[in-house]
Amino acid sequence: MKKKQSKNKKGILETMYDAIMEKGGPVGPISQSLVDLWEKPIEPSHEDKKIIISYLKKGGSDGKNN
Repeated sequence: MKKKQSKNKKGILETMYDAIMEKGGPVGPISQSLVDLWEKPIEPSHEDKKIIISYLKKGGSDGKNN
């Protein structure tokens, strides 16, 4: 099974997206949400941004606390 996965480099979402588009595009709510998920750029949530900013404030450029 792993050999088959390594040959097929596409992920599940990309495979599903390709299949939906081959059949003419999204028809129902599930296929539409899959297409939206694939086409929408991934952005970190507001909470993730806070964590990243607080991490950057705590550590210096050399990795030591100032």
